[in-house]
Amino acid sequence: MATMRNALVRRTTVGLAIGISIGVALPTLAAGTGAAAAETHLVRTAGRSATASAACQRPRHGFVPLKAKIPALGRSVKVIQVPREADNRIGAGPLTESGKWLMAMDPRTKPASRHGSVILSGHSWPDGSALGNAMLANLQVGDRIVMIGADGKHACYAVSKRQSYPVAKVPTRRAFRTNGPERLVIVACSGKRVGPGDWLRRTLWYATPVLPTPPAPAPAPTPPPTTTSGGLLGGLLGII
Repeated sequence: MATMRNALVRRTTVGLAIGISIGVALPTLAAGTGAAAAETHLVRTAGRSATASAACQRPRHGFVPLKAKIPALGRSVKVIQVPREADNRIGAGPLTESGKWLMAMDPRTKPASRHGSVILSGHSWPDGSALGNAMLANLQVGDRIVMIGADGKHACYAVSKRQSYPVAKVPTRRAFRTNGPERLVIVACSGKRVGPGDWLRRTLWYATPVLPTPPAPAPAPTPPPTTTSGGLLGGLLGII
Protein backbone atom coordinates (compact mmCIF):
# COMPACT_ATOMS: atom_id res chain seq x y z
CA MET A 1 0.00 0.00 0.00
CA ALA A 2 2.83 2.38 0.89
CA THR A 3 4.55 1.59 -2.40
CA MET A 4 1.38 2.38 -4.34
CA ARG A 5 0.93 5.67 -2.42
CA ASN A 6 4.52 6.72 -3.15
CA ALA A 7 4.06 5.95 -6.81
CA LEU A 8 0.87 8.01 -6.86
CA VAL A 9 2.62 10.99 -5.30
CA ARG A 10 5.47 10.83 -7.80
CA ARG A 11 3.12 10.59 -10.76
CA THR A 12 0.86 13.35 -9.46
CA THR A 13 3.79 15.67 -8.83
CA VAL A 14 4.93 15.28 -12.42
CA GLY A 15 1.41 15.86 -13.72
CA LEU A 16 0.89 19.02 -11.70
CA ALA A 17 4.25 20.47 -12.70
CA ILE A 18 3.44 19.96 -16.36
CA GLY A 19 -0.11 21.26 -15.95
CA ILE A 20 0.88 24.46 -14.21
CA SER A 21 3.82 25.26 -16.44
CA ILE A 22 1.99 24.36 -19.68
CA GLY A 23 5.48 23.55 -20.99
CA VAL A 24 6.28 27.18 -21.83
CA ALA A 25 9.59 28.97 -21.35
CA LEU A 26 8.07 32.02 -19.72
CA PRO A 27 10.94 34.56 -19.92
CA THR A 28 10.70 34.47 -23.72
CA LEU A 29 7.06 35.56 -23.70
CA ALA A 30 6.33 38.93 -25.22
CA ALA A 31 4.27 41.62 -23.55
CA GLY A 32 0.54 41.17 -23.83
CA THR A 33 -1.28 42.89 -26.63
CA GLY A 34 -4.88 43.51 -27.57
CA ALA A 35 -7.28 42.74 -24.74
CA ALA A 36 -4.44 42.00 -22.30
CA ALA A 37 -2.75 45.34 -22.88
CA ALA A 38 -6.07 47.12 -22.49
CA GLU A 39 -6.74 45.74 -19.01
CA THR A 40 -7.40 48.19 -16.24
CA HIS A 41 -4.23 48.69 -14.22
CA LEU A 42 -5.77 49.82 -10.95
CA VAL A 43 -9.17 48.97 -9.51
CA ARG A 44 -10.75 51.34 -7.02
CA THR A 45 -13.92 49.41 -6.25
CA ALA A 46 -14.12 46.99 -3.34
CA GLY A 47 -14.76 43.28 -3.92
CA ARG A 48 -17.61 41.51 -2.17
CA SER A 49 -15.15 40.19 0.42
CA ALA A 50 -13.14 43.38 0.65
CA THR A 51 -11.43 44.70 3.70
CA ALA A 52 -11.33 48.44 4.33
CA SER A 53 -9.91 50.16 1.27
CA ALA A 54 -7.55 52.16 3.46
CA ALA A 55 -5.61 48.92 4.05
CA CYS A 56 -4.68 48.63 0.37
CA GLN A 57 -1.92 51.20 0.17
CA ARG A 58 0.84 49.37 -1.71
CA PRO A 59 4.58 49.75 -1.06
CA ARG A 60 6.64 51.56 -3.66
CA HIS A 61 8.56 48.45 -4.70
CA GLY A 62 7.84 44.78 -5.22
CA PHE A 63 8.09 42.49 -2.20
CA VAL A 64 8.15 38.80 -1.34
CA PRO A 65 4.80 37.78 0.20
CA LEU A 66 4.65 35.43 3.17
CA LYS A 67 0.93 34.74 3.07
CA ALA A 68 -2.19 35.44 1.06
CA LYS A 69 -5.40 36.51 2.75
CA ILE A 70 -8.43 35.25 0.83
CA PRO A 71 -11.65 36.38 2.54
CA ALA A 72 -13.81 34.33 0.16
CA LEU A 73 -12.20 31.20 1.66
CA GLY A 74 -12.39 32.53 5.21
CA ARG A 75 -8.68 32.11 5.81
CA SER A 76 -5.10 33.07 4.99
CA VAL A 77 -2.65 30.64 3.40
CA LYS A 78 1.12 30.51 3.44
CA VAL A 79 2.91 31.59 0.26
CA ILE A 80 6.16 29.86 -0.69
CA GLN A 81 8.64 30.72 -3.41
CA VAL A 82 9.13 27.82 -5.82
CA PRO A 83 12.06 28.11 -8.28
CA ARG A 84 11.69 27.21 -11.92
CA GLU A 85 12.44 23.69 -13.06
CA ALA A 86 15.64 22.96 -14.99
CA ASP A 87 13.73 23.29 -18.28
CA ASN A 88 12.29 26.63 -17.10
CA ARG A 89 8.81 25.32 -16.28
CA ILE A 90 6.98 26.88 -13.34
CA GLY A 91 7.56 24.87 -10.17
CA ALA A 92 4.74 23.46 -8.03
CA GLY A 93 4.38 23.30 -4.27
CA PRO A 94 5.05 20.07 -2.36
CA LEU A 95 2.46 17.37 -2.81
CA THR A 96 2.09 16.58 0.88
CA GLU A 97 -0.65 16.83 3.47
CA SER A 98 0.67 20.22 4.61
CA GLY A 99 1.54 21.29 1.07
CA LYS A 100 -2.00 21.00 -0.24
CA TRP A 101 -2.89 24.29 1.48
CA LEU A 102 0.24 26.15 0.38
CA MET A 103 0.18 28.70 -2.41
CA ALA A 104 3.23 28.42 -4.64
CA MET A 105 4.61 31.57 -6.25
CA ASP A 106 6.94 31.94 -9.20
CA PRO A 107 9.68 34.31 -7.94
CA ARG A 108 10.21 36.18 -11.22
CA THR A 109 7.53 38.88 -10.70
CA LYS A 110 6.61 40.11 -7.22
CA PRO A 111 3.46 41.83 -5.92
CA ALA A 112 3.59 45.63 -6.24
CA SER A 113 6.14 45.37 -9.08
CA ARG A 114 3.75 47.37 -11.28
CA HIS A 115 4.31 45.23 -14.36
CA GLY A 116 3.74 41.70 -15.58
CA SER A 117 1.95 38.69 -14.11
CA VAL A 118 2.48 37.61 -10.50
CA ILE A 119 2.04 33.85 -10.99
CA LEU A 120 0.58 31.71 -8.20
CA SER A 121 -0.72 28.15 -8.06
CA GLY A 122 -2.57 25.85 -5.70
CA HIS A 123 -2.99 22.09 -5.80
CA SER A 124 -6.32 20.40 -6.46
CA TRP A 125 -6.85 17.02 -4.81
CA PRO A 126 -9.28 14.34 -5.97
CA ASP A 127 -10.94 14.27 -2.53
CA GLY A 128 -11.67 18.02 -2.73
CA SER A 129 -9.59 18.91 0.33
CA ALA A 130 -6.90 21.20 -1.11
CA LEU A 131 -6.51 24.92 -1.77
CA GLY A 132 -7.31 24.57 -5.46
CA ASN A 133 -10.60 22.83 -4.66
CA ALA A 134 -11.58 25.60 -2.23
CA MET A 135 -10.81 28.28 -4.80
CA LEU A 136 -12.80 26.46 -7.46
CA ALA A 137 -15.80 26.34 -5.12
CA ASN A 138 -15.62 29.83 -3.66
CA LEU A 139 -13.29 32.33 -5.40
CA GLN A 140 -15.33 34.44 -7.81
CA VAL A 141 -15.08 37.67 -9.78
CA GLY A 142 -15.05 40.64 -7.40
CA ASP A 143 -13.41 38.77 -4.53
CA ARG A 144 -10.37 40.24 -2.82
CA ILE A 145 -6.90 38.73 -2.39
CA VAL A 146 -4.35 40.46 -0.14
CA MET A 147 -0.69 39.52 -0.45
CA ILE A 148 1.09 40.16 2.85
CA GLY A 149 4.85 40.39 3.40
CA ALA A 150 7.25 41.28 6.19
CA ASP A 151 7.11 44.62 7.99
CA GLY A 152 3.44 45.08 7.19
CA LYS A 153 3.89 45.21 3.41
CA HIS A 154 0.75 44.27 1.54
CA ALA A 155 -0.85 44.54 -1.87
CA CYS A 156 -4.57 44.11 -2.59
CA TYR A 157 -6.06 42.61 -5.72
CA ALA A 158 -9.63 42.08 -6.92
CA VAL A 159 -10.53 39.14 -9.15
CA SER A 160 -11.54 40.60 -12.50
CA LYS A 161 -11.90 37.39 -14.49
CA ARG A 162 -12.20 33.66 -13.87
CA GLN A 163 -11.78 31.35 -16.84
CA SER A 164 -11.51 27.59 -17.36
CA TYR A 165 -9.46 26.26 -20.29
CA PRO A 166 -8.65 22.85 -21.75
CA VAL A 167 -5.05 22.06 -20.82
CA ALA A 168 -3.76 22.56 -24.34
CA LYS A 169 -5.59 25.86 -24.82
CA VAL A 170 -4.42 27.93 -21.85
CA PRO A 171 -3.49 31.34 -23.35
CA THR A 172 0.04 31.28 -21.97
CA ARG A 173 1.34 34.34 -23.80
CA ARG A 174 -1.54 36.45 -22.53
CA ALA A 175 -1.78 34.97 -19.05
CA PHE A 176 1.88 34.65 -18.09
CA ARG A 177 3.24 37.84 -19.59
CA THR A 178 6.34 39.63 -18.33
CA ASN A 179 5.32 43.17 -19.21
CA GLY A 180 2.17 45.22 -19.37
CA PRO A 181 0.01 46.23 -16.39
CA GLU A 182 0.58 44.32 -13.18
CA ARG A 183 -1.86 41.61 -12.22
CA LEU A 184 -2.14 38.43 -10.19
CA VAL A 185 -2.73 35.14 -12.02
CA ILE A 186 -3.65 32.04 -10.00
CA VAL A 187 -3.68 28.58 -11.60
CA ALA A 188 -5.41 25.42 -10.37
CA CYS A 189 -6.09 22.04 -11.98
CA SER A 190 -9.78 21.56 -12.68
CA GLY A 191 -12.29 19.66 -14.77
CA LYS A 192 -12.29 15.88 -14.95
CA ARG A 193 -9.46 13.95 -13.34
CA VAL A 194 -8.61 11.04 -15.64
CA GLY A 195 -5.61 9.75 -13.70
CA PRO A 196 -3.06 10.63 -11.00
CA GLY A 197 -2.06 14.24 -11.65
CA ASP A 198 -3.94 14.21 -14.96
CA TRP A 199 -6.71 16.84 -15.03
CA LEU A 200 -8.30 17.87 -18.31
CA ARG A 201 -8.64 21.58 -17.58
CA ARG A 202 -6.95 24.51 -15.84
CA THR A 203 -8.85 27.32 -14.15
CA LEU A 204 -7.17 30.73 -14.06
CA TRP A 205 -8.11 33.69 -11.89
CA TYR A 206 -6.95 37.11 -13.09
CA ALA A 207 -6.84 39.81 -10.42
CA THR A 208 -5.99 43.48 -10.82
CA PRO A 209 -4.35 45.74 -8.20
CA VAL A 210 -6.58 47.73 -5.88
CA LEU A 211 -5.73 51.12 -4.44
CA PRO A 212 -7.47 52.93 -1.61
CA THR A 213 -10.36 55.07 -2.76
CA PRO A 214 -9.05 58.62 -2.70
CA PRO A 215 -10.86 60.93 -0.29
CA ALA A 216 -13.53 63.11 -1.84
CA PRO A 217 -12.35 66.68 -2.34
CA ALA A 218 -13.58 69.18 0.21
CA PRO A 219 -16.47 71.24 -1.10
CA ALA A 220 -15.51 74.70 -2.28
CA PRO A 221 -16.49 77.47 0.13
CA THR A 222 -19.69 79.25 -0.80
CA PRO A 223 -18.90 82.80 -1.97
CA PRO A 224 -20.66 85.63 -0.13
CA PRO A 225 -23.79 86.90 -1.88
CA THR A 226 -23.24 89.77 -4.29
CA THR A 227 -25.08 92.93 -3.26
CA THR A 228 -26.12 95.62 -5.72
CA SER A 229 -26.02 99.23 -4.66
CA GLY A 230 -29.56 100.51 -4.17
CA GLY A 231 -28.53 104.04 -5.25
CA LEU A 232 -27.00 102.78 -8.50
CA LEU A 233 -30.03 100.61 -9.25
CA GLY A 234 -32.36 103.51 -8.55
CA GLY A 235 -30.31 105.75 -10.81
CA LEU A 236 -30.43 103.24 -13.65
CA LEU A 237 -34.18 102.81 -13.24
CA GLY A 238 -34.55 106.56 -13.28
CA ILE A 239 -32.60 106.77 -16.51
CA ILE A 240 -34.73 104.00 -18.06
